[in-house]
This record gives sequence, C-alpha cells and structure tokens, in this order.
Amino acid sequence: MPYDTGFFPQTINILFCGGGEQEFIEFLRCKIGKRHKLLILQYLRVKADHRYRSAFLRACITALIILSLVFTAGCLQTESLPPSGNDDAVADAEMLQILSTLQGEINSRLFTMDKAVAETASELSDVGLDATCACNYVPLTTLLYADPSGKTVITVGKDGTVLSGLPATKTSTIIGKNLGNQPVIHQLFATRQALMSDVIPLEQGGYASVIEYPVFTDDDCLIGLVSLAFATDEIIRQYAVPAVAGTPYTIMAVREDGHILYNADPKKIGKEIFAESLHGASPEKSDIARRFADEWSGYGTYTCEDTALGRIVQKEAYWITIGMHGTEWRLIIIRETGISRQ
Repeated sequence: MPYDTGFFPQTINILFCGGGEQEFIEFLRCKIGKRHKLLILQYLRVKADHRYRSAFLRACITALIILSLVFTAGCLQTESLPPSGNDDAVADAEMLQILSTLQGEINSRLFTMDKAVAETASELSDVGLDATCACNYVPLTTLLYADPSGKTVITVGKDGTVLSGLPATKTSTIIGKNLGNQPVIHQLFATRQALMSDVIPLEQGGYASVIEYPVFTDDDCLIGLVSLAFATDEIIRQYAVPAVAGTPYTIMAVREDGHILYNADPKKIGKEIFAESLHGASPEKSDIARRFADEWSGYGTYTCEDTALGRIVQKEAYWITIGMHGTEWRLIIIRETGISRQ
C-alpha cells in the first residue's frame, strides 16, 4: 500500500496540538477514504473515557493508528465492504462523528453522576447512616436531584437492611427490608468497590440502573452503601434524539445480553434485539447481534424487513461502547443503504 509521507506528521500534529475530533476524523476520511472505518473506530475506542486527554494517551492513539496501517496494509485494499461513492463516504464520516459525540456526552453524564454518588458516600462517612438523623437527609436529597434521570436514592447497612430512602413516596415500603441477597448489594459488600449495574428490577418498583458506592468510617470500616437508581434510556434519549434529527440515521443502545437499552420506539426497550433471529430464523441477524455483544466496537451490514412498506432493506451499522465500572453498553448508529435484491 503506498503511504502518504505527510500522513504521520499531520496525524501527530492534529492529536498533540489540540486538534478537535471533527478535524481528526475529516482528516482521516480525506486521506484514506473508505479505510477510515477501521482507523476511526480504533480512535473512538481509546477515547471512550473523557479523561483520555493526556499527552501519553494521545501518543497511544497515534501508535494505534500507525499499527493499524502497518498490520492491515495487505487487507485494507481487499476489504469486503462495497466501494463507496462520495455520498456514502460523507454519510460514513457523519455517522462516526455523531457516534463519537454521543459517546462523549453520555459517558460524561455518567461520570458526573458517578462523582455525585461518590461525594454523597463521603458525606455519609462523616454523618453516618442513622436514618433517624436529619443530617443525612441533605446529602441524599442533593444526590436525588443531581440529575433529572434520578429515580430513587437509598442507603443500606452492612447487614443488607435498607436504612433510608428518597423520595419517601417510592421508598417507604422498603425501609427495614433486607436486600443483602440482591446481586448488586452482595457484589459491593464483597468487593468494597463502586459499581454501576445493568438495568435491573428495583425492590421499590420499576426498572433502572444503579450506581452504588461503599460508605466507610474514618478508620476504613465498611458500614454500608448509598445507591442511586436512574433511567438510562432517558439519558441516552436526551442526546440521541437531537443528534439524528433531520438525518436518515437511527440510534439504538443494547446491553451485552442482547436486550435493548434504548430505542426511538419506547415499546422496543427491554426486548431482545432481532428477537426472532436469536432463535435461528436469520443467521445474518444472529451474527451481527452476536458481534454487538462480543465486540467493543465495529461495523457491519444486515438486511431486515420494512413491515410498513413490505420490502427487505439493507442497513449498515457502526457501534461503540459506553458505560463505566465494568458495565458496558453498545451504542449503535444505523443507516438504511438500499433495498435488498434477495
């Protein structure tokens, strides 16, 4: 593969001299056309955490790009993807830019919520978890309203008993209950580490994700935890809807187990992605559903039925990962590319 002698210096200059993501992605697209799929996905993968801004990690990004060029030199020219015209190239670049922006916005929102729970745990370390003490009402109230997606806040003692909760209208029925057998409670007490769960059924009713932090005394004695339940789909929707407004793209988020975390159609949330294909009806859909689950980032195509118009359409999808504390969700952007000739 013939290399552009100015490619590496320009790449390094953009990354190390404060070039924006849009500039970087556009640079790659112009330089290597269709091959930007592989390189940009490498870039998106390492910048998932908004803290990846140090010079060291920018160097790692550059190294990944160089390695991508070296190790894929033979296969890039025989990529199985169909040749793209200018419209397709523009669409690909736009989809990747939207995906990159959404990834940063959603992760940043999760990190901000995580910080709020950590700060609340620190405050409760000072005032204790005694539910009869009004002093812990303020930090819990502050946490509950720190983000519009917040649903409930509870504190749990080391023995698994729920000590307090807000709002009272949603948590009063579980005060005094022992939740020590719940996986997320058991995991935190076993590891003494913060966690974020998948979407789970809540004892107080409904479904939500939770961010939990351990509460310690000054002498590092674990006395319990604080847990914030929040609506993940509401967070994603807030950014996804305006991001694709006026475009032919759609956004979806799925859990690693294949269940839909977010879809523009709320009725599909909680259902299995390509549910019929997971039972052997469509090997093509089964394959991409498996890749969504197994691969941190990627690109793929598939066909599906447009029931409204009674036709089979071809679609392409890029995906990347959002999440924290070991919980990963695939964020997917999808575009219809044509009518299938099958």
